[in-house]
Amino acid sequence: MMTPNIAAPEHIAVTLPPTDLLRQALAGAEILLPAGTRVSRAVRHPAAVIPPYVQRTYRFGPPAEFAGTDGRFSDYWMYAAQDLTTALWESGFCTNDLTLPGTFYIPPDVAKKGLIATFTLQTDIRVLDLHGTALSKLGIYDQIHGDHAWCQWFGLRMLEVLAGFSGDAAPLGFRYPSRKHKSYLALAVQSGSLEVWRRHVDVQVTRFAEMPEFEILRADANYAEPFGGGFSLE
Repeated sequence: MMTPNIAAPEHIAVTLPPTDLLRQALAGAEILLPAGTRVSRAVRHPAAVIPPYVQRTYRFGPPAEFAGTDGRFSDYWMYAAQDLTTALWESGFCTNDLTLPGTFYIPPDVAKKGLIATFTLQTDIRVLDLHGTALSKLGIYDQIHGDHAWCQWFGLRMLEVLAGFSGDAAPLGFRYPSRKHKSYLALAVQSGSLEVWRRHVDVQVTRFAEMPEFEILRADANYAEPFGGGFSLE
């Protein structure tokens, strides 16, 4: 895990739970994703299916200050979900236009280039379950559903927690509440565990536009293409 001496901004630092208390709240929170479980990931190019590096880190960071001189991050998260709909909303494959309240749409670049990776677990995989009770104990329920700035620093704490596990049964990441698909859970796999993930999953990649779900979404009564110059929530 990275160790640069970069401090969180004061207004964020004072609200982050200490790593020891985070470990304590997550004690016993390991869950098993059994062999045969399917996990979906929505990406815009093939190299991102299991990314060897990232130059943009999204929800759980790390913050931009941790990028190397080449713009890459040494630690990061791969995002996915156990249901396709959550993966679509979390990744921006489905989004909203502020100029058309009550509607959603699929961005043109997603319709043209979007890919859905379906991972089928070939063995049981452990993750930490960042569930509602743990969030309530830690007093961070609102923050975890908020904007990225706080969550990116919190993601560093989760990397520290995961670094405390060792062996083949160590959790590979954590499950957390989706911000864009309420009442559903998404999955973050730490970059240091991606080779283990790769060895233990079967991967099938399909063009989103060729899947039946694509046409079902476009036929939805609330689907509406945005006006030119519209404003996305992304």
